[in-house]
Amino acid sequence: MLKAINVKSYQYGGINVSKCEICGNKIGLFSEKFKTSDKKIICQSCTSNVDPVLLWAESTSAKDVANFMDNSIGDNYLHSIGEESPSDMRRKKEAQEKIEREKIAEEETEHARNLAMAKEIIKHAKSQKISHFKVHGIAYHELSKMVNYARKNDMFDPYDGYSASEIKEYSPYEKVFETDLSRIISSIEFVPEPENEYDSNAIKILATLDNKKYMIGYVPAKKTKEIADILEKHNNKEISLRIEYDLTGGKFKIADDDENDFSDDPKLKIHTGKSEYGFNIRLFDNNI
Repeated sequence: MLKAINVKSYQYGGINVSKCEICGNKIGLFSEKFKTSDKKIICQSCTSNVDPVLLWAESTSAKDVANFMDNSIGDNYLHSIGEESPSDMRRKKEAQEKIEREKIAEEETEHARNLAMAKEIIKHAKSQKISHFKVHGIAYHELSKMVNYARKNDMFDPYDGYSASEIKEYSPYEKVFETDLSRIISSIEFVPEPENEYDSNAIKILATLDNKKYMIGYVPAKKTKEIADILEKHNNKEISLRIEYDLTGGKFKIADDDENDFSDDPKLKIHTGKSEYGFNIRLFDNNI
């Protein structure tokens, strides 16, 4: 609230006047003025820029009034006493917001660039693929033996390292398989087997794990000519062969509804199971 008061005045041409702390203008003897909590005198022109409900003589300082004014006059006063003005704070906030917007835009651009690059890599990889098949006869050979060796020697994290509670949280209703041989098989070899009594064109497949070779099965009969041609081209350096693989099946866990919970929102329960192993092979030509 504004309050008329008696203050120490200065003599200007025989007339008693005061000086506004903020704008420096002279204040006439009978002019309305505001005395701050720090005993400063503020003219009506300055206080007219402030909501009256903010002006309390007992608790409002000259710095407060200047902040409330939020104009160039108040800013100049605050600068003169070494304080930051509302305009300074707005500019600083706007500058920080601009930096954050630019950072977000840069991250979005980088993400889009990486996504485009990943799509291009996938597209290129697909164009490089020259054949794929599922290994035949694995149930009768050494794939299970290789998996057991890898399991016994802790060569993979069972169930991707997920605990039962994590499977419920992150992969509900999805099978999480125990075995993952990714990146631990050092080589895949194709070995013609002309002495095979059932098929002289047979090609057996050897997988090397921890310097041990395991015969895991055969190229399917309908694919042997195609694979034989690819191997010949590779040996003649007509192509640069790259082999990728993945194991499927085996023991699994799945978080599914508890069959004994008949509520509208049944709790999840871990179920276990086992499916037949599969072994898929993909062949690529790096020269493409």
